[in-house]
Amino acid sequence: MLLIGEGRLADATERALRSRGAAVRRLDEPSDPEIREALDDQVDRVVVISRFDDVSLRRALVVAHVRPGISTLVTIFDRDVAAQLQDAVENVSVLSMADIVAPSFAGPCLDPELISLTRGPSGADGIGALDGKPHRVAPSWFRPGRARRLLAGLESLIQPFDASARILVAGLIGFLAVLVVETLVTVLASDESLVDALYSVAKVTVTVGPSPAADHGEDWFKLFSATTMLMTLGFAAVLTAGLVNRLLDPRLTGMAGRSAVPRRDHVVVVGLGQVGLRLSGLFRDLGVPVVAIELNRDANNVPRAKDQRLPVVIGSGSSQRLLRRLSIHRARALAAVTSDEVENIAIAVAARGVRDDLTIALRAGDGDATSETQSLFHIGVVRDVYRIAGTALAAATLGYEARGAFPHEGTLYLVAGDGEIEPFLAREGEESEPTGARAGG
Repeated sequence: MLLIGEGRLADATERALRSRGAAVRRLDEPSDPEIREALDDQVDRVVVISRFDDVSLRRALVVAHVRPGISTLVTIFDRDVAAQLQDAVENVSVLSMADIVAPSFAGPCLDPELISLTRGPSGADGIGALDGKPHRVAPSWFRPGRARRLLAGLESLIQPFDASARILVAGLIGFLAVLVVETLVTVLASDESLVDALYSVAKVTVTVGPSPAADHGEDWFKLFSATTMLMTLGFAAVLTAGLVNRLLDPRLTGMAGRSAVPRRDHVVVVGLGQVGLRLSGLFRDLGVPVVAIELNRDANNVPRAKDQRLPVVIGSGSSQRLLRRLSIHRARALAAVTSDEVENIAIAVAARGVRDDLTIALRAGDGDATSETQSLFHIGVVRDVYRIAGTALAAATLGYEARGAFPHEGTLYLVAGDGEIEPFLAREGEESEPTGARAGG
């Protein structure tokens, strides 16, 4: 095996390959001539790993040019680029670390009894444990009905997250409230019908005509009418300011629809890297409301999330004030999936401080920081994404149809394209090959 790549994912893939007895040659950051020189007749398969799609694509094309038709596995995040590469180059397979690990976060977030998720012909199923062994189970997570979704949408509209949206809603509600109250008072204080009263009040509101009822009314009614005109002027100014801000300022959340920040039954995903974006999209596909938090407004995946109409909030996921504003007390789960392990622990601790019974899944390894924090209190379900994805990449390189992976009681399990589950174990001596997800028998 020729492994081309640097970083923790490449390290985990190399360890998994060697644990199965594979002979691995490693190139960390090779130049094109170094790749050409390494691709001798002793190389049977190639693995190309990089955080950057353009680097993976370039190295895969070099491999295909030097050794046309050689079995090659490439990590690429962008699905369009991946499809183009597989169509253009013979015998190339493409996997994304984010696609591999996202179900292992989504399962515990949807149902604490689940270990992961798997996709089948009939849709998504859960993976639970029975007698200590993982197995597929029917979907068990709560899915809001139409009435509950309508109520949640109305709540998001009345209680928007953005300041400009709140200004717009406040101005609109105040404007309409004054219009309704003044119309009703006009009906009571004069002989006009409801329609005539509304017409008269609307003329005054938009300053195109006087109010005959007020002109010929009693003093108290004139004072009331003057007060409501001043209030209408103020609310109209607030409404205009909010509308201008919504039209001109860049925004990552909407007031209604799919891009609105959900207020109940939702999952909060902190970190909009490759894993965070895929995880948010997976929740969206399953019909689960989701909102993402990203610290850096200029992060690469923020525009992608906007194109997918995923609501994104810029801020720190470890801020309890922000978590409260996102209605964490009514959320179903929180997933901390930033690339910083310590930051993910801080996010989990902050969320626990707001709501002690919140379901939390976080991206971390088996380092001292995680172990020490877990010894003090249960911070949530921990997933080592590099170990999970590295094992799946190694399995795919060895010929398994591994489209996903998840840990359970110290063992990594592979999930095939048809949803079949099997363990990936280190080989001792000439141990026989596992059955199930092995491609080609």
